[in-house]
Amino acid sequence: MVSVPSSILSIGTALPENRVETADVVVLAERLWPRLATVARAAGEGSPTRYLALSLEEMAKPRTINESQAAYFDHGRRLLTKAIGEALGHARVKADEIDLVISTSCTGYLCPSIDAHLASDLGFRPDVLRLPITELGCSAGTAAIGFAHRHLLAHPDHKVLVAALELPSTVWQFEDRSLDNLIGSCVFGDGAAAAVLGTGSAGLNVEDASSYLVPDTARMLGFDLRDGGFHLVLNARLPRILEQRLAPVVSAFTEGAGVGALDFVALHAGGPQIHDAAQAALGLEPELLDPTRQTYKRVGNISSVSIFFVLQELTSRLDSEPQEGIGIGLGPGISIELLHLRWCPPKVAAS
Repeated sequence: MVSVPSSILSIGTALPENRVETADVVVLAERLWPRLATVARAAGEGSPTRYLALSLEEMAKPRTINESQAAYFDHGRRLLTKAIGEALGHARVKADEIDLVISTSCTGYLCPSIDAHLASDLGFRPDVLRLPITELGCSAGTAAIGFAHRHLLAHPDHKVLVAALELPSTVWQFEDRSLDNLIGSCVFGDGAAAAVLGTGSAGLNVEDASSYLVPDTARMLGFDLRDGGFHLVLNARLPRILEQRLAPVVSAFTEGAGVGALDFVALHAGGPQIHDAAQAALGLEPELLDPTRQTYKRVGNISSVSIFFVLQELTSRLDSEPQEGIGIGLGPGISIELLHLRWCPPKVAAS
């Protein structure tokens, strides 16, 4: 079977209205954890701006799981509707033309998933295929694009919508004095994004996708679900693990996919230490990670949503020449999600 590249026809994004600077978070940290204020400043370095569904004052108040769930649903529904509407509009695709919806989120739980709650409002067909993903964390957005690509290989006439929603502010733990929770308050932001994928178009094409699970790392990154809700788990060894394990995984993928010299890289905007580890491991020129670093500075780490903001930033910089690159998602597991991407300007698009 001849592999047909899939095309990212459009990307839509949405941010909540509460804009937060690192200095604001440091003030909150000094109030809650006076002895960790210095750590808060270091953790927030490089992330001057984030957008939160809950204000800092609301975050600093105890909440029940019911209250967190209500905030997740109310804010999430609004943000995701905006992002999906923007993506559909830019792609000039109607909601009833979508054949598969892949939704990702790890900061709230709904059954049925949030796409089911939006289906009637947005106008999806009753027979639309639905694939909700919850436990892939930050890497889920990249994985979802890969799953969409694989679906389009089998059904090239279909249209796929990928939708991501993350609201870390709604699950932040007021009473958790752990370093993990403090760092999370300094790096994570809220937001939503969506992308429409099809085949046979110019623009940013997906040529191949791959997944890799680093053995014996399941406890290094993720969430623990306890009586009070979600509690963030971060391991200080994560950057070191990436420096050791990322290069062979990426090399095997690029060699197998026939990727040449990299013109661009779309890396998950996880934070400065993650960016530095990836740059060192892969021997990348600094400018290749500029879209990722700028995305992080502008909106912080939005978990599975981040890759869409990075791709949006990246495509705004690509010119009229064909270019080749990769997408890298990093998440709990530790999981590494990879995409072989190719920029095909309209003038060189295949017929």
